[in-house]
Amino acid sequence: MKRIRSSQIPALLLTLLFSLPLPHMTASAQQTGPAASQAKPQTESPEEKKLREREESLRKKEEDRKEKEAKARTREAKKYQTLREFAEDQYASDPEFRDQVDDAYLDLQSAHAQEAYRINTSHPKELLATENEGQVLKLRRALYDNPRVQEYVNRLGQQIVPDDSEKLYSFKVTVNPIPAAYTLSTGTVLVSTGMISLLDNEAQLAYVLAHELGHVYKDHWRIKVMMPLAEEEYNKRQEKKRAMWTGLLGVAGMGIGAAINGSQGAYGGALVGLGDGFAIGSYYSQRIASDWALAQEDEADDFALKATLGKSFDVQEVPRLYETMARVARVDSRTQLGFLGARSRIRERSNYAQKLISGPLQAQYQEALKGNKIKGTSPEFNLIMSQLKRDNGIEAFYYDMFQMAKMNLQQSVGLRNDDPLAVYYYGRVLKQVGRTKEELDTAQQSLQAAIRLDNWQTIPEVQLHRALMLMESKDQPNQTEAAGALKAYVVAYERKRVESFRDEGLLPPNVDILYDYMRLLGDKNWRAPELAELLRTNSGGQNGASAQQQPAIPRVETPAETLTPTRTKARFRAKQ
Repeated sequence: MKRIRSSQIPALLLTLLFSLPLPHMTASAQQTGPAASQAKPQTESPEEKKLREREESLRKKEEDRKEKEAKARTREAKKYQTLREFAEDQYASDPEFRDQVDDAYLDLQSAHAQEAYRINTSHPKELLATENEGQVLKLRRALYDNPRVQEYVNRLGQQIVPDDSEKLYSFKVTVNPIPAAYTLSTGTVLVSTGMISLLDNEAQLAYVLAHELGHVYKDHWRIKVMMPLAEEEYNKRQEKKRAMWTGLLGVAGMGIGAAINGSQGAYGGALVGLGDGFAIGSYYSQRIASDWALAQEDEADDFALKATLGKSFDVQEVPRLYETMARVARVDSRTQLGFLGARSRIRERSNYAQKLISGPLQAQYQEALKGNKIKGTSPEFNLIMSQLKRDNGIEAFYYDMFQMAKMNLQQSVGLRNDDPLAVYYYGRVLKQVGRTKEELDTAQQSLQAAIRLDNWQTIPEVQLHRALMLMESKDQPNQTEAAGALKAYVVAYERKRVESFRDEGLLPPNVDILYDYMRLLGDKNWRAPELAELLRTNSGGQNGASAQQQPAIPRVETPAETLTPTRTKARFRAKQ
């Protein structure tokens, strides 16, 4: 038996000490009994397991989709850059190619000039009687006929134009409830009422205008013309390279095979060489085809962020804008038809904006923030938006875009609760789509408020819809009030039609907007004088003093009236 040395005793004691279970370890071991088994999570049911696995599968598929989209975007960007560089090299070195591009671009600019002329000269007013209610609608054509909104948007756009730009620009608002924004090569930037109605502040509007401005500033229209011409030439060259490599490697393979194994080796070597040549040639034969719009949209987004921040607008509002877009697009997919694009692109553009804001633009943003230079919105924006949101809400209502109509009109009433037209149409929307008692009560209250606000009885239909809601109640007082509302509707409708015949061609086509301006300026009762009063004034008869104050304005025929005299259907029927 081996003797233990005295020097080893302390080590043995320490080993024995650490090998014994400690008190807290003993307690823990004792807790691994029934109590510990109760602490374990309960076994999930088959339904729960199936649901969890389904969620995990969907999450994995979503991650895979995002990864594929990101790779596809990278490939598209690379293709775009490759072909753009090839096109620009061709334009610089090949006179024939340059002439082709220049001629095609002139044709495009001519077409865009015609489009601008059509938009700018489109008939500003046309009346349409609806089938089921006798309601007379004002059909809007192309440009939004609110000069104050047009002036505001144009002035805001001009602020963003880079100082080094040699081109001139014009920013205009079109009537369309679909959120759309586009540009012409003429420098015309067009933004729809539907697009602007989604915006919360001036900074967001500045970003949208800057994005469209970027397409012209970056010469995207010329590039769009040049790309298809360059693509054709690029693909021809790639085909030639493929044929060349296939032939060269085939001959080389034949020579090597013959040197090694005579004629039999030459045949095998030729096959190998042709195969290698085809593989290498296939690389060159890949036809470039890319979605240029996506690459240019990304470039315009990049320009817009830098341009708006350069003018001290709050770029933090851009991701919020995309959040609003995504929310609206979930409710009504038609809102993706214009500026927004597919919802996946909304997410990508939002992420890209956030990446730039928190990265390369962060220092510039913080510096402007510290200097108290960042601009978000202005009181003028909210006042102007009350009119635009109202008018776009009305357009959206007749497009059956009820969600947008409800949102726009609710916001308009919130900004200006003394606007009878906004209050009336807000009640109309709730009456049309409301399902709860609260919504229908609000609709009734809105119609009643519109009647009180409509001092000049310019909205006869409000009495009709008030009567229809009252008729749903069987109470005698409501039935009596409904009859009175119907009578008021007939009288107000007749009066409005007589006034429309009388004023047709005499008053400005956007006189309703001008009356609205007067209300904003504090004069809620002024109306245009009747024709008889104007004639007396101009003749110096009974109102001689007024004649001196208001000199007669001669009637001047425009060239269009001289060449193509026109009548509205209403006037033609009246004369018959």
